[in-house]
Amino acid sequence: MEKFIVYIDNQQHALHQLTPMLTVNDLQAACAHWILLACPPRLNKHTGRWLTQAAQKKWRQEWTQENTSGAVALLEKFGHKVSVRTAHGALVELTKQVKGEVGEARVIDARRPKLDVTFDPVTQEQPQEKSNWALPGGVLVMSAALLLATE
Repeated sequence: MEKFIVYIDNQQHALHQLTPMLTVNDLQAACAHWILLACPPRLNKHTGRWLTQAAQKKWRQEWTQENTSGAVALLEKFGHKVSVRTAHGALVELTKQVKGEVGEARVIDARRPKLDVTFDPVTQEQPQEKSNWALPGGVLVMSAALLLATE
């Protein structure tokens, strides 16, 4: 049985990533085990200050349930086995831990790319991509001042 570890932070983006993989004839013939690792967004420091650890854990679990339900339904429709977990801590270490539990598995990073955000890699082999869209605040302010001065 083939095994897949999939990192998800946005349900629609993950569905767009997984759907083409399911239409391949090889995956339809063989049942696979999919481990979905949901990556909920971090709570900001103001929210985290007022919520207890139990409330934060409950929120992360509810977020995971809401944002993986579509992928779980799709995968189960094709007859695959699905496990869902919530990612926490370093993703490289989490990948090693999951691979230690299930054996050899393919790792798929289905997280939605965002401007000005550099994601942590999920494996040591994954190249670290740096966002080219990040601009220092001073550059933006100077550009706006130049535009105002020219008008």
